[in-house]
Amino acid sequence: MTHSGDIQALDGVEGIVQRHYTQPSEKNVPRINYHRPSPACLARQYTDGDIICLKAGTFLRHACLISLVSSGELRPSLREYRATMLTALSDAIPAVTIDALLEHIVVIDQRGTILSANKAWRDFALANGGDPLHVCEGINYLDVCDRAAVAGCGDAAHVASLVRDTLAGRRRSATFDYPCDAPHEARWFSLKITALDHAGAPAVVLVHDNITELKRCERQIQFQASLLASVEQAVIATDVAGTILYWNPFAEKLYGWSAAEAMGRNIIELVPADTSSERAAQIMARLQAGCSWSGEFLVRDRDGTTFPMHVTDSPIRDEQGRLVGVIGISTDISEWKKTERALNLSAMVYEAIGEAIMITAPDQRIVAVNPAFTRLSGYTEYELIDQSARMLLGGKLGRKQNGEVLQRLEKSGHVQGKVWTRHKNGDECAEWLRIDTIYDERGQVKFRVNMFSGITDQKLAEDTIWRQANFDFLTGLPNRSMFHDRLEHELRKSRRSGLPLALMFIDMDHFKEVNDTLGHDTGDKLLREVASRLSSCIRQADTVARLGGDEFTVILGELDDLDSVERVAHAMLAALAKPFVIGAETLYVSGSIGITLFPHDATNVDALLKNADQAMYAAKSRGRNQFGYFMPSMQRAAQNKMRTVNDLRAALARNQLRVLYQPIVELSSGRIRKAEALLRWEHPQRGAVSPAEFIPLAEESGLIVAIGDWVFQQAFHQAMRWRASIDPQFQISVNMSPAQFRRQWSATGPPPLPHKRSHPLLGRYSGSEIVLEITEGMLMESTHSIREQLLAFRESGIQMSLDDFGTGYSSLSYLKKFHIDYLKIDQSFVLKMVAGSDDLALCEAIVVMGHKLGIKVIAEGVETQEQRELLTGAGCDFGQGYLFARPLTAPQFDRLLRRRDRGR
Repeated sequence: MTHSGDIQALDGVEGIVQRHYTQPSEKNVPRINYHRPSPACLARQYTDGDIICLKAGTFLRHACLISLVSSGELRPSLREYRATMLTALSDAIPAVTIDALLEHIVVIDQRGTILSANKAWRDFALANGGDPLHVCEGINYLDVCDRAAVAGCGDAAHVASLVRDTLAGRRRSATFDYPCDAPHEARWFSLKITALDHAGAPAVVLVHDNITELKRCERQIQFQASLLASVEQAVIATDVAGTILYWNPFAEKLYGWSAAEAMGRNIIELVPADTSSERAAQIMARLQAGCSWSGEFLVRDRDGTTFPMHVTDSPIRDEQGRLVGVIGISTDISEWKKTERALNLSAMVYEAIGEAIMITAPDQRIVAVNPAFTRLSGYTEYELIDQSARMLLGGKLGRKQNGEVLQRLEKSGHVQGKVWTRHKNGDECAEWLRIDTIYDERGQVKFRVNMFSGITDQKLAEDTIWRQANFDFLTGLPNRSMFHDRLEHELRKSRRSGLPLALMFIDMDHFKEVNDTLGHDTGDKLLREVASRLSSCIRQADTVARLGGDEFTVILGELDDLDSVERVAHAMLAALAKPFVIGAETLYVSGSIGITLFPHDATNVDALLKNADQAMYAAKSRGRNQFGYFMPSMQRAAQNKMRTVNDLRAALARNQLRVLYQPIVELSSGRIRKAEALLRWEHPQRGAVSPAEFIPLAEESGLIVAIGDWVFQQAFHQAMRWRASIDPQFQISVNMSPAQFRRQWSATGPPPLPHKRSHPLLGRYSGSEIVLEITEGMLMESTHSIREQLLAFRESGIQMSLDDFGTGYSSLSYLKKFHIDYLKIDQSFVLKMVAGSDDLALCEAIVVMGHKLGIKVIAEGVETQEQRELLTGAGCDFGQGYLFARPLTAPQFDRLLRRRDRGR
């Protein structure tokens, strides 16, 4: 029989043994008696009488039995103690038994010293760079963990804590999963810690199990679950009786029942479908045969609303091939059905209409004709498809006239007038042709619809009268009468759709001077060009009209984005600001634009027109060449914006602007090598104004040029001071707005700096004191002049930093072309960065790419020590964020640097 200490030790690993049994009788046994029938055999007897023996040379799969000697056999000598322990272990389970196990197993004593390790442990240690003489017995496991923790491995510290708790008796066992990546493989291990109780000699068994495949399966399951949760279709799984087993989020949205409400209930109860028992039997028969079924149902949701649904049911089978459930994917086809009905109706009208219709591609190739057109032309549909529409033109429509028609189509998208067509038999006849254009989602011509109708002299006269009554003879734009009709039409559409409408009233500034000095003929040509430019700024569905003189109106119907009104207004002002070349004269005019909105301001034509007219005069009174809103709330917003711009203009002169500096830390050393200059505005009444509010206004108003130059000079002075007092290589980064590059510098380098003699610190500067921060968008969209200026900065010695790298569309060729010195990893990647995350992988990729190109990398938004350690491990050069310091004034920055110097 074993000693009482043996029994106690074996009880400590009973949890391991019972999890891995070889006979059914071993499972869930409440008691075990141990004895040793022979020196080479350890036996265990269960209460039901079964005995399992471990003889020399045998092993129990996935189990580890360890027997310790009793306390009476201990010796004071550590060498004797370890020898005794190892002897007991050898007696309990032969070494070949433990070595045959796939898990990495090690036994450590109460001091943390490794007493024994199996072959899997030793092989793993050697494969991962261990010393053959120092990978197992005699090494202190806890010391190894402590050294790893100091080196930055947080998992090692946690493992050491768990082991110490177990040795101290504060816990009996522990389990911990942790990553352990190889150079070419991401790996996961599970650590199981189990206490061994022995009188006066506590010890633990550590079992490391490779669970990489388990983790991979878990990620795959999570990925598949997220796919089902995000798909825009209802996914429902039931058993063969219809009981709901799975109900994805879109099913909740579609049917109105939550997953908690749906699970366990019958599908027919929650989603009643309009189907017969015969059809249900047919569906089940296909599923029983192993086939999927697709079809349409009329179903009802929780509120009782009925709608059409396309359903695909697929069988779920068990290992024996028996049908155990059904998974159904449902799609709401209500909109598709509406579209189908509309298309069918359109097709019926197209076929039955009496007017001849021909549809052509942009190259005038015929793609479709209706029956009326085949009767008109004498050709069959087969003879016309893929032929050029020019084959139908009669000789009385010359090539020049055809070219003019195409030019008008390209300009306005529609044209109408008299044409001559040639019948298949050679006869020519006059037809009235109207051509309208269909555009694709990119605004490119997709099709042109040609509608022909018979013409008579009376119809020609009527059309002439109609055009004179509705269109301006000078510009071809709708006149006041047609404008009223179109505005009424657009108002009806807006009432139906619920979308707002914008009306613009445009008056030309100083147009009377052109007429008075250069004559009405020049004035008429100018008005025609103005009409053309205004028409180019709107959508095809919008309207530009001429009310008379130099007054124009624009209707922007069914607006789903009110910001587009200002974009159109800015585009029109920009178009009118360009020079007009009329004969030998180059003219410069501008426009004043008044804007009113339906239904916010008024709901009828006359009131809207009056409001727009008043808003236009208000814009003209403010200095011309601008636009203004009539709508009171928007007018107040415009006034507030103007007030903010005026305050910002004064802030620069009144020293309300200040520059703060945020440290940029060298991650490898922890030293502050750089800083970023950040602009702040302290308003006397409003307090701190957000840069997100005033920087766009500064760019829009042009103030950014003066403000940017001021910031540049402030940063330059400060960089020179810190170079003189702290670090001769210190640099300050300055953000540069695209608006600053649009001004016409003389391509001599940075904004103007004070003369060297005007300040004692400016005795000698090289340009390296400043780093310009620019965005990816500026590189991608830069004009020729901006590119020249960027290269000029480089030649002056100023370095370049690419801000928010990775958030836009980058071209690596630009990194090389402009000799970028620094890449700044956007804080959105750093914020969610943890070990093993995609964001960490992206950061590592940016660092590797930057270093390959000779570019240093700065990470923004570093807020935690973990982020810093991950970035340092990835090889990132610099870090910036609240972990190191918030933006500071220059004196605060000085104090921070002095504190750091004293701490070294």
